[in-house]
Amino acid sequence: MKRITGLFLMALFPVILHSQEIQQKNVPAVVLNAFQLKFSKASDVEWKLEKGFYRVNFELNDKDNQVLLNDKGAIIRHSKDLYISEIPKSVMETIKSRVTFFDISDADMTEEEGKTSYNISLDIDGKDHEFIVNERGGLLMYEREMSYGEVPVGIRDLIKSRFGSPDIDDALYREEKGRGYYHIRGEIRDMDHVFIFNEKSAMVRHEQDLRNSEVPLEIMNAANASYNGYEIRDADLLDEEGKLTYYLELRKSRETMIVSFSAGGKILEVRNK
Repeated sequence: MKRITGLFLMALFPVILHSQEIQQKNVPAVVLNAFQLKFSKASDVEWKLEKGFYRVNFELNDKDNQVLLNDKGAIIRHSKDLYISEIPKSVMETIKSRVTFFDISDADMTEEEGKTSYNISLDIDGKDHEFIVNERGGLLMYEREMSYGEVPVGIRDLIKSRFGSPDIDDALYREEKGRGYYHIRGEIRDMDHVFIFNEKSAMVRHEQDLRNSEVPLEIMNAANASYNGYEIRDADLLDEEGKLTYYLELRKSRETMIVSFSAGGKILEVRNK
């Protein structure tokens, strides 16, 4: 189950996507029974606890599967690998309307909330392309890897003038709900940056690592007032169309937490890590 979708999403703030591996014996009986009743022949079963849900990776009929269950044992989402021959004709027609001369590297089917979608990963000239298409052939999402030279010059000029010359790790174009966005990830002066621009070359999201010396005084004062004695282990800044949010990873003894602050120093959220 190959994925490039969401490659940059919350790249600097992994606590948002935190998941924890758990042993099957620690899975609640109602959840375990529901899974085993539905997938009695599953093998190589692995469990993870993820934001209150139970994610299960397993094999069934020589295919990789992934199921997400809630704490009552209800299946929220089920994804499984497909053979190329199992991809519906309507899905292939949608893909061929956008690209040609491709190799399919992975194909999955996902069922969620009574709807079925197909996630098809392609290789075109050594670059990953990904389509998510519904069962009727409607395009839900298209994503493709790019070289930095393929990013519009206006975007490249803006990054260089405002932040400095980047050392690019990844770039991609993503289209969803009829709108396209450019995602760019790299380093500037040894600090991680993630940018998202729309097709008009306007920046809609920017994430960056901060040195402690770059954290504004208002944020430092607020952190010291509420968390005296804690050490700042990491600092990040999120800019969403001009709205600034600062994230500090704070540690004291064995306790580690992520605290987010508004630009004025107000505490917005606290998460244990």
